[in-house]
Amino acid sequence: MKIIQPYQPLLLRVVHGLTALFLILAMITAYWTYDVYDGRWGHIPLPKFEEIEGIHGTFGLWTLLIFPTLVFYAFHQGRKRLIQKNTFSNLSHVSKQGWSYHLHRLINTFILFSLTFAVFTGKMMDEK
Repeated sequence: MKIIQPYQPLLLRVVHGLTALFLILAMITAYWTYDVYDGRWGHIPLPKFEEIEGIHGTFGLWTLLIFPTLVFYAFHQGRKRLIQKNTFSNLSHVSKQGWSYHLHRLINTFILFSLTFAVFTGKMMDEK
C-alpha cells in the first residue's frame, strides 16, 4: 500500500487556514464598522453594535500576528508558488496546458502583497 503525503505541510495548512479565517472575519467586521459609523455608499440593516470596531481590531491583530509565519513560508519553501520570470509570458498562452498554474502564481503573489498592505495600514490607524 502506497503512503500518500499531503500536498502541504501541516504547519502551513494550519497557518493558512487561521490567516484566512481571521482575514474573512476582519473583512466582515470591517464592513459592519463602516455600516455603524458611516454608511454613505451603502447601508444594510445591521444592528448598531458600537463595540464592533474593537472586535474588528482584534481580528486584524490576530491576522497580523499569524501572517509573518505564512509570509516566511511563502518566500522560502513556497517561492515556486509565487511569480516567476516566465509567469507573465505564459499568461498570454491561454490555450496551453499550465496556464491556470501561472495565473494561480500571480494571484498568490497579489494576495500576499494586498494582505501585507492591509495589515500594516490597519495597524497604523488611529482608533479615535
